[in-house]
Amino acid sequence: MRGAIVILLGLVLNAAAWDDGDFEVFDVVEEVNQNFYELMGVAQDASPAEIKSAFKKLTLKLHPDKNDSPDADVQFRNLVSVHNILKDPGKREKYNEVLKNGLPNWRSAVYYYRHVRKMGLAEGSLILFIIITFGQYAVGWAAYAEKRYTAEQILNSRGKKHSKKSGFDAGLAEILEQLPKPSIKDTLPFQIPRCIWWSITAIPMAIIEFKKRMKEKEEEAKRQKKREEEEKQRLEREAAAAEAAKAAGAGVRKRRGWVPPARDDCLLDPADEPRPTGPVGPAPAPVSTLS
Repeated sequence: MRGAIVILLGLVLNAAAWDDGDFEVFDVVEEVNQNFYELMGVAQDASPAEIKSAFKKLTLKLHPDKNDSPDADVQFRNLVSVHNILKDPGKREKYNEVLKNGLPNWRSAVYYYRHVRKMGLAEGSLILFIIITFGQYAVGWAAYAEKRYTAEQILNSRGKKHSKKSGFDAGLAEILEQLPKPSIKDTLPFQIPRCIWWSITAIPMAIIEFKKRMKEKEEEAKRQKKREEEEKQRLEREAAAAEAAKAAGAGVRKRRGWVPPARDDCLLDPADEPRPTGPVGPAPAPVSTLS
C-alpha cells in the first residue's frame, strides 16, 4: 500500500512539471493525428502571416456550411484547433518539440496523467479501486513472506542441535503453520460489503443503546434535581429553626445588677455617712488621765 502511494505521488509530482499548454498540444496531436503544417498546407518555418492566410482559405473550404463531407464538423474543429496551436509562438514551439521527440510514451508519468485527467469520476474511481485492491493483496503476501523469512532465520541462527534439545524448532514450526496466509477475502471488494452489512445490522443495536443512555441520563437528572430540592428544604428548615431560636432568646428580659452611685454626686460628708446598724462589740475602756 505504501509503495502504491509513493508511486502515485511520484507520478503526480512528475506530471506537475508540465503545464496546460503542453497538455493542450498533446491532446490536439492525438485528436488530429496529422502533421499540422501539412494540414494547413504551409512549411514548418512559415511565418504567422502565412499561417493566418492559409487558415482563412481553409475556413472557406472546410466550413460545415460549404463542406458536404459527413465529417465536416470534425474537419473544421481540427482546423481551428491546429490554428490555435500554430498562431501561438509558445504552443508552436511545444508542437515542434513533439514533432522532434514524439509524444510521451507509457513509461512517462505525464502519459498516465493525461489519460487520467480525461476520465470521469466513476471511471477514475473504478481504476483506483482496482489498483488499491491488487496493491492490498500484494502487500499482504509481502508481509507474510517477511514473517516466515524472519522466523526461519531465527531458527537457523540457533542451530539444529540446540533447537532439538529445547524443542524450539517444533514450537516455531507450529507458529509458522498457524500464521494466517493472505486471502482475497481480506481485500476491498470483500471488506466493503462486510462493512456495509455490519453497519446495517448494527444500526438497531446502536439505536437501542442510544435510547438506554438517554433514559439513564434523564433518570440521573431527576435524581440530581431531587437531591437539590432536599438540600434546599434542609437549608430552609435550618434557617427557620435559627430564626425561631433567635426570637425566643430576645423574649427573655435579663435582670440588671445594682450599681452604687458615684461619690461625686453624694451630698453627705463621709463622716456623716450612716453607721452600720447591728450587733457591736464591747466599748473600749476609758483611758485614765491620772498619773
